[in-house]
Amino acid sequence: MKINVNKILFILFILFQVLVSAQYSRDKPQIISLKNESNEIEWIYEITKDNAFILPEYNDSGWRKFEWGIAENNNEATQYSFRSYIKIDSTLLNKPIQFSIGQLGASEIFLDGKKIDQLGEFSNNKPLKYAIKKNEPILVSFGDTKTHVLAVRYHLFPLSKLGKTDLIDFSTNLFTLRLIEANEYYNEILKKEEKASQYSMLIVGFFLALAFIHFLLFLFYRKALYNLFFALYNASISYIAYIVIVLNRLDDPELINENIFKTILAFAIFNISLSGFVNVLFAKRKLRYKIFVILNLLSIALYYFNSKISVIFVTFSLFYVVVESFFLITRAIIRKQKEAYIVGGGILTFLGYIVILILSSIFDFGFQGYRLDKTILSIIVLISFPLSISAYLAWQFASTNLSLKRQLDEVNRLSEINLQQEQEKQHILQNQNELLEKQVDERTQELKNEKQKTENLLLNILPQEVADELKDKGSSEAKYYDEVSVLFTDFVSFTQNSEKMGAEKMLKELNDCFTAFDMIMEKHGLEKIKTIGDAYMAVCGLPHQNPNHAYQTVSAALDIIEFIENRKKYNPDTLDIRIGVNSGALIAGIVGVKKFAYDIWGDTVNTAARMEQNSQKGKVNISESTYQMIKDRVQCEYRGKIEVKGKGFLDMYFAQELNKD
Repeated sequence: MKINVNKILFILFILFQVLVSAQYSRDKPQIISLKNESNEIEWIYEITKDNAFILPEYNDSGWRKFEWGIAENNNEATQYSFRSYIKIDSTLLNKPIQFSIGQLGASEIFLDGKKIDQLGEFSNNKPLKYAIKKNEPILVSFGDTKTHVLAVRYHLFPLSKLGKTDLIDFSTNLFTLRLIEANEYYNEILKKEEKASQYSMLIVGFFLALAFIHFLLFLFYRKALYNLFFALYNASISYIAYIVIVLNRLDDPELINENIFKTILAFAIFNISLSGFVNVLFAKRKLRYKIFVILNLLSIALYYFNSKISVIFVTFSLFYVVVESFFLITRAIIRKQKEAYIVGGGILTFLGYIVILILSSIFDFGFQGYRLDKTILSIIVLISFPLSISAYLAWQFASTNLSLKRQLDEVNRLSEINLQQEQEKQHILQNQNELLEKQVDERTQELKNEKQKTENLLLNILPQEVADELKDKGSSEAKYYDEVSVLFTDFVSFTQNSEKMGAEKMLKELNDCFTAFDMIMEKHGLEKIKTIGDAYMAVCGLPHQNPNHAYQTVSAALDIIEFIENRKKYNPDTLDIRIGVNSGALIAGIVGVKKFAYDIWGDTVNTAARMEQNSQKGKVNISESTYQMIKDRVQCEYRGKIEVKGKGFLDMYFAQELNKD
């Protein structure tokens, strides 16, 4: 077996370095060289508030080598004191050197006992202000190759302030300091950061514009739900790119928790929108998608209880939506759905990019001797999906236009046929036009006459306002009237007289009397309600309010008495009559939907009936409420309190005659 001596020597060299390595000291400083890509400073440390540690001659022989697994006494009062001995290689002499610092706390940096910069703010009277990085560069230059002392006063950010965030292990790399040649920093690192920011800003603007456009398309045509989901998809990518910009410029550690939550929220929206898009286009069952949405919303809510579980949920959802999209699109392609070939191309490109990115990260492969350019792939995948959607919309628009064109051609053909038929009909109809017009005029006049008859008949049944409401709305609501007067009449001994006179003669007598009553009601402004056998009921004060309702009602009642007395003089068969009047509130409206009738209800109506029942022939019996309204205009006779069935004793009056003005 052939032994590779070079590999053995290399392994022994590494083991030797590990076994004999010791912390850097004044005698063995850390060499900072242009050839060394890292140049990350290694420290010795002590927890002390002795400010003399910044001096080069300070005795640090008892200090320990610093490792960030310690993180002890994590509070604002704990001060970590770091020291390191460095020596500049001749390749960096008199060249500007950039101090690249990363931290999670507040620090003051000293070189050979002199303060050169600080990150965060220190004050004796105010709490510390922490920082993650400093965007302004710290530049120094060394004119010799002597040993120099770097000292740092450092306060670690209290990790308890990060709240529920337990995603990051903050026990390591909480303070790093690297020395980089300024030209290298500006030409490589800074340019890469600027390029990344430019790309991120371009992504934010591009996808935000797409989101806005497709959201407008959805508003104009709500049935196209894929536009809504695609708008959310673009908005989520824009939001993720914005978070990347924010994180690159983040310098306040207290905002870490907030930005992690924003990231989870952005990916949850991404998952929901992408799954919704493919389900709308390629799936019919919506229950699976509803469950998926609930899981993503649950992952957002879980962040406030356990952020690790929240991230697991979102990560699982991302994996699920990738698999689901691949499955649904592949199935649609197998089924030969046209939109699957168009839209699926963009989504499958995205999925392929994810697979290639993972494989390239694991195996570090390239094509044709060149490393895989992830930036180019990222650009391709970012534009592939929007381009596929644009292609789909263009195809759909073209298909719709083609269909509309075919329909329009068919409409034009049918229009020509219809035009020919219409011309023939016009020739026939022209000869009969005058005859038809004459017939139409006759029918119109007949309809007007019939309509007028119907309206007159309706007005004989209902008040004008109720009839108008019934014609306009098809129904009429019952209404409450608080000030009206109700009149009841009844013929005395009607049944006995009917037997003597006979039905035909009695019917004629009732018709003559009730016709006269109708004229009296019209004269005094009362609304006839109905007749029940030989009883006659009317009301005053509706549908329009009338402050003189009581006076007009009593006046009508006295006219009825006068009419009956005069009729007796030339008609011996005239029946005696008694009348009752009561004033108060009631409800009026239409009863039923067939053969309807306008009617009134309420205690006022019942009391008016009781007034009539307790009246005497040839008398108008009125209640206390009516009397109080007419006592100054009508002469009345007080009858005393009379017992009424169901109401007890009521004051009653006979209205005798109107006062003469």
